[in-house]
Amino acid sequence: MATTPKKDTPDSGVLQDKPTPDAARHGDHDRIVMASRRADGSMDQVNPEFIGDKETAKAAAREQLAVQAASAVDTAARGVTSGGDAGGGDSEPDAEVQALKDAQDKARADAEAKADAEVERLHQGLGE
Repeated sequence: MATTPKKDTPDSGVLQDKPTPDAARHGDHDRIVMASRRADGSMDQVNPEFIGDKETAKAAAREQLAVQAASAVDTAARGVTSGGDAGGGDSEPDAEVQALKDAQDKARADAEAKADAEVERLHQGLGE
């Protein structure tokens, strides 16, 4: 990253000998439209700030967390993340499969609510 060299005058240039109190208080942060996620669902950014369209950010966060939560339920319950051939037939799913689906649906709903709250808390406008 290029910086403007510090000039001899005390109020010019980009580099500072001492950071201002405002810079120290706010520190570094990431401006994001869509978060990168760790395995536990937490964001992998430094003090993130959502920018851009709020509804787009909310939709992306909801989908990320919902898919991750449903996958975690499946992995915990059965130790797999996907099934093989679905096969044919029109029988009702057995109780174990239905319980797993219900748990996934609940995990998705909880994750979507978490995503909505996260974007509401961290959204900073359209980045203008």
